[in-house]
Amino acid sequence: MVISMNRKKFVLYSAAVWAIVGGAVGFSVSTGNPLTAIAAVIVGNILMVLGRKKVTEVLEDERIYRISEKASRRVLEIFGIGSALIGMVLITSNSYAKVGYILAFSACVLLMFYLIFYSYYNRKGL
Repeated sequence: MVISMNRKKFVLYSAAVWAIVGGAVGFSVSTGNPLTAIAAVIVGNILMVLGRKKVTEVLEDERIYRISEKASRRVLEIFGIGSALIGMVLITSNSYAKVGYILAFSACVLLMFYLIFYSYYNRKGL
């Protein structure tokens, strides 16, 4: 028997899957067992991939991809600049220097990932 889903059923399915995953992660935090949380997230992702394959309607189109690209770029700009500036202020204030270094290094890593993916997609011709 082939089971198919429309968009509305998939939204309900994904909400149920992530609610169960959230409960499992909460349980693992309360018991102090990180392996349960990791397993729950992995199983949740597998269930989402399997569920997405059963959807018969179009879930994403070019417009959604374009909006996502613009939103991602804004988040990159805001987080990159914001964490670098806040990190610099915290480092120079000497009171929260470790937090400042973490923010500054995370901004550097974020920009390195951006450059890597940018050069990859540029070479790929997208």
